[in-house]
Amino acid sequence: MMQAFHTLVAGDSGGGKTTLMREMHAEFPGLSIWVNFTDTDGITGRDLDDAATVRSIGEARASDATRLNWVTETPLQTARQARKVAHEYHEATGFPTQVVFDEGHNVLPDGEVESDNPVKKMLHEDRDKGLKVVIATQDPSDLEYTPIKQCKYWVWVGEWSVFHDGFLRYFKIPRDDLPTEPYQYVAFDKRMNVLHRAETQEVYG
Repeated sequence: MMQAFHTLVAGDSGGGKTTLMREMHAEFPGLSIWVNFTDTDGITGRDLDDAATVRSIGEARASDATRLNWVTETPLQTARQARKVAHEYHEATGFPTQVVFDEGHNVLPDGEVESDNPVKKMLHEDRDKGLKVVIATQDPSDLEYTPIKQCKYWVWVGEWSVFHDGFLRYFKIPRDDLPTEPYQYVAFDKRMNVLHRAETQEVYG
């Protein structure tokens, strides 16, 4: 359901957001790039520090399910490079691409997004290039609103906290539809209709 469209993942700390995104990263039917600036050990997959090189693009062409775990200390710079890799990969193979950002406020901070922000550009400009963005946050109000409204799906993982109340009220997210336990999640469309309920897979925890 969420494989082809930009997706916002939200929920309190420890609720299971990262576990869900690991699952989305592992099961995406194309190239998935995890821009990893929160965990120096990385996640399941292979590290390609030279992912912007012709050699790595050649490797990506050999498979319709390639995982890049891009460990970085400069997430915006890496996002810009990842966008380039995604475009080249899609042009070369025709397969879809996905770029994953945990702790989204580091790349799309509210009120501080420049016009050339690569994540903003991915969200606004790149669906016709087969590129999907997954961006996660503990509090969606920390993110710049204009780009995240490009997300077709909003996924809430785990319980909600009091500090989410203003956000839930503003977007008219029905509290009764939200999960009540960690690692449960519910997917909404942009009108906040429930599309899907499930639990994250333990293997990705």
